[in-house]
Amino acid sequence: MGDDELFFTMTSEIYDLLLEAAKLDKKITVLASSLPRRAVSSYTESTLIDEIVLTNNIEGVHSSRREISEVLESLKEQDRSGRFFGLVQKYVLLSSGQRIPLSSCEDIRSLYDDLVLDEVVQAKKSNLPDGALFRAGTVDVCDGAGRPIHSGVHPEEKIIRLLEKSLGVLNDESIETIVRAALFHYLFGCVHPFYDGNGRMNRFISSYVIAQEYEPIIGLRLSYSIKENIQKYYAAYTTCEHALNRGDLTPFVIAFCEIVTAAMRDMAESLLERKDSLDSCEKTLAEMPECRDSDIFSLGCVLVTATLFSSYGLTAVQLGEVFDISRQTVYKRLEPFKTAGLLLQKKVGRKLCYSLSLEELRKRGRD
Repeated sequence: MGDDELFFTMTSEIYDLLLEAAKLDKKITVLASSLPRRAVSSYTESTLIDEIVLTNNIEGVHSSRREISEVLESLKEQDRSGRFFGLVQKYVLLSSGQRIPLSSCEDIRSLYDDLVLDEVVQAKKSNLPDGALFRAGTVDVCDGAGRPIHSGVHPEEKIIRLLEKSLGVLNDESIETIVRAALFHYLFGCVHPFYDGNGRMNRFISSYVIAQEYEPIIGLRLSYSIKENIQKYYAAYTTCEHALNRGDLTPFVIAFCEIVTAAMRDMAESLLERKDSLDSCEKTLAEMPECRDSDIFSLGCVLVTATLFSSYGLTAVQLGEVFDISRQTVYKRLEPFKTAGLLLQKKVGRKLCYSLSLEELRKRGRD
């Protein structure tokens, strides 16, 4: 961050993007409300898992969907063990709409401790924050190829001073939500208060701010959209960092708004496509001889929903809980789908998950 005073201009392009975001938010809300509650909860969980895997991946931290899914299951059982527990826990809070304090440097450090500290220390103990709140030493900010593009602020007194100003921007409600999220995202990235974990922290804070203003599940799509637009993302940083730019953050605000609206657009298209598939598949199920029994039909609808909206499908235990029936009764009701060649089984860890072959079901619909 140079000596120029930072500023941005609310251009017509930014206004257009904010208008599009408002329209997409409404569309996503309407789509979500038109779906079964189980579909929305399954979709939220699946999207949450993908977001965590991607936010790790952007930083070169390996995590699998199965690994995050298992942590999520452990969290439901009040089990705090396991890698990425803090990250998963905070993203669950994000999707539930709960508030997280973000008004002071102490709040930032507290969030860091909860979110990524364990993983940072396990990866490299020397990356533990060694200042009063943040890092005491210097650090370089690198692009996706590992090339240094910026040196983080130092000493720690300056980190604290600039972060306090940045938090003032983040909490300034006179600025449009996505715009202040963009401004803080840029400023946090430039300050780079920690040796490691800054990217995951920054994306989470941006997701949280967006989730507070818009449909909460929208906040679970940011890392995916950044990953899809990573060159635009880094180019915007580079443009604003250039000495001839003179502190104008407008290019980054525009790029960030484009990335957020792209995330919303993708989510709206995804939900609409899945809703259409759900309606079509349920219609096909209703016409199948195997589903003349209402109990078999109901189970089929739940399996279609799980196939379209969840990560792996549902276990026999989960299906039993949905219908308040025993596992033996679940197996009995699954049999017609198995005989018809529609039932899919997938081993996930020690659990066996069930779903339906949508391809085979669509063939049934065309016959």
